[in-house]
Amino acid sequence: MTPCKFAKWYPFHMFGSTRSTSFPRQRALSVLLALIGVFVPCATALADQNEPSKRPNILLVVTDDESWLERSAYGWTSIRTPHFDKLASQGVLFTHAYASAPSCAPARAALLTGRNFWELEQGAFIQAWLPAKFPRVPEMLASAGYHTGHTGKGWGPGVILIDEDPENYVKSHMSAEPHGERGANPAGPCYNDIRLENPPPDFLPIDYVANFDAFLDERQPDQPFFFWAGIFEPHGPWDEGNHERLEEEYGYTNDDAPMPGFIPDTKRIRERRNDMMYEVVRADEDLGRLIEILDERGLRDNTIIIATSDQGTYIPRGKTSPYDWGVRSPLAIAWPDSVPGGRTIDDFVTHPDLAVTILDAAGLGDQARDAGMSGKSIKSMLISDDSGRVERSRDTVVTGLEWHGELPPYSLASRTIRDHRYAYVVRFGRPRGMSFLPSRARKPDDAFAESAEQLEVRELITAHPTHPNVRQFAELYCTPPMVEELYDLEADPWQMNNIIADPANADVRNRLAKQLHEYMLETDDPRATGDMEIFAGTRMFVIDRKRRNYQD
Repeated sequence: MTPCKFAKWYPFHMFGSTRSTSFPRQRALSVLLALIGVFVPCATALADQNEPSKRPNILLVVTDDESWLERSAYGWTSIRTPHFDKLASQGVLFTHAYASAPSCAPARAALLTGRNFWELEQGAFIQAWLPAKFPRVPEMLASAGYHTGHTGKGWGPGVILIDEDPENYVKSHMSAEPHGERGANPAGPCYNDIRLENPPPDFLPIDYVANFDAFLDERQPDQPFFFWAGIFEPHGPWDEGNHERLEEEYGYTNDDAPMPGFIPDTKRIRERRNDMMYEVVRADEDLGRLIEILDERGLRDNTIIIATSDQGTYIPRGKTSPYDWGVRSPLAIAWPDSVPGGRTIDDFVTHPDLAVTILDAAGLGDQARDAGMSGKSIKSMLISDDSGRVERSRDTVVTGLEWHGELPPYSLASRTIRDHRYAYVVRFGRPRGMSFLPSRARKPDDAFAESAEQLEVRELITAHPTHPNVRQFAELYCTPPMVEELYDLEADPWQMNNIIADPANADVRNRLAKQLHEYMLETDDPRATGDMEIFAGTRMFVIDRKRRNYQD
């Protein structure tokens, strides 16, 4: 609506008391009422014009390959992440936040589109493409007047189609591609020009903070913004000197390494865990500096800050697996203007929910619904004073995977449903376990102490598969998974003891299997509907790319 321009035609003396003898009171009242009818719409129009400046800014900070417990706000405090913890204390900490998939591209696609990964056709696969038919949050916000952009890793790895031909594409990962129907990376215009002068080894040399600052410099006065800060860390490979840097720079030793119960606890594996944790701590510092930029510019109060990860850590039974360490992400959200802080919420929340929440907060909730997004907004939960279990309908979460680099005849395809007590997994195709290295790598058990100082997980279980400190892990990793799995998360939080075969658990299995199948049908999962043509064709496309080492 444009402002009314004719209001200024009326002389100001009409509102005064002069010349009252020639301007009867009744007529003056009539004119005054008429003018109210003119000026009120004008004021409304002006308010509408100014409304975009009242819409919240959004800073979405996404780390790469990080499970929830690697942030100290969740209780493992031997290595601290103070900036995430502070954000959580100022806003809301979510204890049960889940990626849609334990794989980069489909997980990020779900976060960008508000849909489960299996609803995204080719977008369900790493190294494929995200079809243009699915609206993305950044472009929807841009159409509504937001200044949008991203730094670091946006959507990917995969390809962006130049036209409708699936063979006519360019690689998309962490560059500013001038191609594609949507113009660039689905995360928005790319701000990766400013580089770090001396990044640590194996760190992405992009200065996320300086690029965010440059992005804000291009923003129009009072224009709301959406910015995706895709921090590549702690994605591997991790430099083998990182654990030493962690001690030198922050004082954390290998004794402080957070060790989940499903990996062997040895000197070498602790070193490698801290090689990774050094990147977690550095990523946390990036989060703190991004927030400082908001403070320096006076933008903090009306900015929704969301800090999460795309999926879980790259360790056995982590990334690419159906277990919690593959899909359970850290999540803290703060919005000083609207969100009461100091709360912890235990409801299940998914990345598709975050996409819809962002749109809802920006006044685009109807558009999210019209677009058919399956995520559910958590805005009402955020702006409430509630903690703990808030919405009883959020009592389960469904995640899964289609492909992450495996070659035929093997398949990692699975779906998982989890409630607050149990997790049920169903696998499709032919699953596989971790393969041993050649038998010549075997070592006598009296050499175990030396091996514990030198060998990583796969080498260790190959060298000493029957050693008492290794046997359970060798069996856990190398035995091909069953088609169905069931875990009691209270008795077995590391998900190491599959209880599916116990008849006493049949009712739990049947209940969760029924809920899973119903949700898969409700959301048109090809694994439930049987419409697997697109998935089968995409699998062949990405396998062909893998065999060419993704060089195109």
